[in-house]
Amino acid sequence: MSVPRLSIECPGGGAHRAAIEWRAQACAACPACGAELELHPEEQADGGGLAGCLACAHPELYTRKDFPPALGIGIVAAAAALVPLVPYYLSLVAAALLDGLLYRLAPDAVVCYVCRAQHRGFPQKPPHPRFDRTIEERLRYGERAVMGSPMRDGGTAGAPDPEH
Repeated sequence: MSVPRLSIECPGGGAHRAAIEWRAQACAACPACGAELELHPEEQADGGGLAGCLACAHPELYTRKDFPPALGIGIVAAAAALVPLVPYYLSLVAAALLDGLLYRLAPDAVVCYVCRAQHRGFPQKPPHPRFDRTIEERLRYGERAVMGSPMRDGGTAGAPDPEH
């Protein structure tokens, strides 16, 4: 099993992300610039999963596929360019199958709604639901949120997927 990793925005002033191997530490140094990063090991749930964000301690997280969107778009763009050369739009069918296969094989990443920290390789217990626009709206706009929903007790750990 690989070591869980945490990718966070570096507070050292550089426009880069710090990728840290997680070893339940309270602080770590950014590998790129050496800036000290405060971490929150108390947010790791029993069994190694996540109760909240290890970077900012916010309890609301969401699960997404750790799949680069640019790769999916590149596959479809290449297939679209081949349409005039391949009969019956078979290049688009092949692209859809390849894109779907890569998406299914991609591992999950858990992302914090507040600081956008990406948690990779952690156990999925407790599970976090997929992205929910109402949580994003509430956190971004506060009282002005049109779609905001109140925070669930305990954050998103063990919450069901959104209905929309």
